[in-house]
Amino acid sequence: MDLSEFDTVLSRGPFGDSKYLHQQMHAAFKRRIENISTSVAAGHRLLTTLQQVDRQTEYRVLGDPLVRRAVQQLVVQQVAGGTPQLPPQLCAQLLDATAHRIEAGLPTGPLQGDIDDPQWLGDPLHTPWIWAPGQRDDTFSQAFSQLVEWQFQGGLPAAADADHTALREGARLLGEVLPLTSRSALSHTHLIGVTSGTGGWKGRASTSQFTVTGVIFLNRRLLTNPWWVAEHLLHEALHQKLYDFRHAHSLLVRDLEEGQERTAGEAPRVVSLWNVPGPDASNRWHTHRAMAAFHVYVHLALFSSLAEHLSSQLRDTYGPLDAPRAMTSSRTAFDRARYLGENLREACWGELGAAGRYMLEWLSSILDAMDPSPAPAGASLHLLMDRYLKEARRLRKVAPSDDLASTLQRLAAAEAEAFRTVLCAADVQTQLGEADAVLTPGPERHHIRAFTQQRQYIADSLLGLALNGYSLDGLCRTTGASADEMIRDMVEASSHELAKVVAPAHVSTT
Repeated sequence: MDLSEFDTVLSRGPFGDSKYLHQQMHAAFKRRIENISTSVAAGHRLLTTLQQVDRQTEYRVLGDPLVRRAVQQLVVQQVAGGTPQLPPQLCAQLLDATAHRIEAGLPTGPLQGDIDDPQWLGDPLHTPWIWAPGQRDDTFSQAFSQLVEWQFQGGLPAAADADHTALREGARLLGEVLPLTSRSALSHTHLIGVTSGTGGWKGRASTSQFTVTGVIFLNRRLLTNPWWVAEHLLHEALHQKLYDFRHAHSLLVRDLEEGQERTAGEAPRVVSLWNVPGPDASNRWHTHRAMAAFHVYVHLALFSSLAEHLSSQLRDTYGPLDAPRAMTSSRTAFDRARYLGENLREACWGELGAAGRYMLEWLSSILDAMDPSPAPAGASLHLLMDRYLKEARRLRKVAPSDDLASTLQRLAAAEAEAFRTVLCAADVQTQLGEADAVLTPGPERHHIRAFTQQRQYIADSLLGLALNGYSLDGLCRTTGASADEMIRDMVEASSHELAKVVAPAHVSTT
């Protein structure tokens, strides 16, 4: 099957068909509005007006991020009480203003308001508009700005003309490579915010959250490569598509009826081996986050495969894939998707609702059909080496200090010894002599450079020795010895120590 045919596959059925997903999400929000209408008069008014609108108005009104947040908070307060971020009076005011706009024949929600010249990513019928707070200063835009500040610890500036150009170029490229799937995904996003990349946004390449649905955020400083922009537009739009699915389907067993996130507590976690854990072990993902990443990586595997195939044809228009910021390779996306699918099935199956299980099986079957050379089940070496080298690269941006130098010297010695132990377990005696020569400490005063060079050597050596690039266990002759487990122990221990002296430089969503 030609890979381009999977563009059609991923945009069909109950998990891919956006027409169906929008209908189901709209029905879910109407039920929530009906539930609060007995206690909130504005809810009754809005529900009545929604019964008389056309499909496009319903799409924009129920996709308005503030409308959805107001409905969610009123439902939560009715069920559980507490102090919501948006005051109940403001939520009711939002619903009343929405009903008023509908009655006046206006086809958009109150957040967009009466902007004279809204900037759209593409076709206004099914793509998002780009945030421009400077065009007005009303209660609703202020409420949204406060909500973003509270949720992400950073304000949202107005997008510049250069931002508009970069976003639209990325969207055009996305449409050329993956037309059906990208159009479907983008229809679930109603607003794009361009972040400053500073303050609370520092380190966030792109982001979105289930609690602020309908909005995606991209870092202005990284809108330099159309391929990268296209990937991240798709990435975050796919999150929004999954959020819409979750609002109307049993993605998780523990979902509350009103669709709010429940604290995972001691629920099963999936460790994203390629991500730096940091001091708070942020690479240990609860079921929804692991499912969201799996959903994205299956789609990215297709997008990256097609992009790599078409890159020579599109290079003159959009530039090279890897400059100035590379997009995710298809092999990386396939490997991460495979790992996440396996771990969701093994560790989180009991956390998934009926719809979540069917979605996992559906996406897994597509992944099997697309992937020409899958990693063996349980393979982890290649993913761990991603993190191992990523940590080394990040050290280049860290200011030298005595504490850092001491830590790196200690870790270099420990990793060299662990590497030798792995070579012995894998019975690769010929490599030991070279390792002893390369890893012997010298008079190097540039500790960061020496440490990164050592890590590169160890990673290259391990991946070069691994069977098919995925495992060293097949080389072990000693019963019970697992070279792969030794490597994981080494990487985890080093990550833990580095987290004590190096502040996290990036907030990763996948």
